[in-house]
Amino acid sequence: MARWFVDRLPQRGIPSVSLRKLLPGARFVGCRDWEVSGCTADSRRLDPGQVFVAIRGSRHDGHDFVSQALERGAAGVVVERPCPEAGRLQVVVADSRVAHARICQALAGDPTEQLLTVGVTGTCGKTVASLLLRSIFEATGERFGLVGALGWSDGVDVHPSSGVSPGAEGLAAMLGTMVECRCAGAVIEVGAEALEQCRIEGLELDAAVVTDLGGTLGPGLDDLPARRRAKARLFCKVVPGGAAVVNADDPYAELLGAVNLDARRVSFAIDRPADVTARIVRLDARGSRFLLRGFDREAAVELPLVGPAHVSQALAAAAVAWSRDLMLDAVVAGLESVPGVPGRLEAVVEGQDFAVWVDQARSGLELWQALASVRALTSGKVHCVLGAEGLQGRSVRLALAHAAEAGADRVVLTSDNPRTEDPNQILDDLLSGFRRPGRVRVEPDRRRAIEAALRDAEPGDAVLIAGKGQRTFQIFADTAVPFDDQAIAAQWLRRRHRNPNRSSA
Repeated sequence: MARWFVDRLPQRGIPSVSLRKLLPGARFVGCRDWEVSGCTADSRRLDPGQVFVAIRGSRHDGHDFVSQALERGAAGVVVERPCPEAGRLQVVVADSRVAHARICQALAGDPTEQLLTVGVTGTCGKTVASLLLRSIFEATGERFGLVGALGWSDGVDVHPSSGVSPGAEGLAAMLGTMVECRCAGAVIEVGAEALEQCRIEGLELDAAVVTDLGGTLGPGLDDLPARRRAKARLFCKVVPGGAAVVNADDPYAELLGAVNLDARRVSFAIDRPADVTARIVRLDARGSRFLLRGFDREAAVELPLVGPAHVSQALAAAAVAWSRDLMLDAVVAGLESVPGVPGRLEAVVEGQDFAVWVDQARSGLELWQALASVRALTSGKVHCVLGAEGLQGRSVRLALAHAAEAGADRVVLTSDNPRTEDPNQILDDLLSGFRRPGRVRVEPDRRRAIEAALRDAEPGDAVLIAGKGQRTFQIFADTAVPFDDQAIAAQWLRRRHRNPNRSSA
């Protein structure tokens, strides 16, 4: 048997693994089995003795870097097609992404075998549901890790997000660190990119949750079948006897409960019968009050998150707790202890007589949901300041426009992060998505657009500034400049409060 190794890895306690055992369907060239102690899919980061996994990406094909990897000291390669330049040290697999993720998890010691692991996915709300679920688990006195869009925690320290979801190597390292920190479990937010790129291969989940598939969230029905197929991959990772937690209010999401027949179907809903339900008592700018049902008794929950969508996400977290037979008191305490989530409907309050919210909604479904939440809290008109990211497809911009027209009374289109794209072209794409574009105001300067919407707001109205959330910069072709939606809005409101009879320039 050939053996590939890196001295520093065994010293850190990372095991070597048999590729024959891990990849039983692979074709081995040169020997019957290879034992490895390190791998990477980035030839630039390869250490001598590691195995290089050639992955085909949207911009680059790892097979083109096999020679470079061997020059850097790769002991062999895992490929999807035979590479003559690799000689005899090759493992040929059907999908190198799947192989890479499995190798990474095995080298990390298969941490999900030692952790109670829950994967959370959905079109909207998976970040909030993940935070709420981890808070519930920790309210039981257990230490839990978290991997999410806002960062990751090993149960001891919180590490900020780099803005990019972790790859297979990073995810395995995070989960391995949670085991070292003696976590009882982990909550993993699983986005579309992670599912498409097979990063969850090698994971064993005790529960999978889908917050929604957008089936009841306005625009975006065209690609529902594709979204459902992608989310189904997560549910296939649930171990026998685990929980498949689905949103009964969303019939498209509810279908995922039948993907894995070895898992136990658990449902949550606000408007339909389910295992875990709620009756909403109050929705206002302070948050939500609802009666949680399905446990051994009914309990009142004061959720410090705004809007009915957050109630649904709280039920998703509570349904996982229900499936694990957690105590109701811990569920309530966990839900009530999560404050506002950065970038999600954050209020700007400077004594004005209308509401101002900042939200990071970047897709049509996210914007539709944010506007629906604002509408539920508003007696007057809803104003929306909207831009779109550069380098996005036109379909994303059309969906944003459809959501804005459906959910807001007045819309101001402006610039977001144009990056290398012409800002005027982005605005034209957005404007073309409105059925009545003549009723839309266009102001390319984002500061002026925000001030215009605030100036137009009357008592009882609400202004939603969408797209950036907690991101405090604008990215142009050759520079990034500081820009904070909340700070800009607060500054204008304070100035108006000092000079109520004077309009802002």
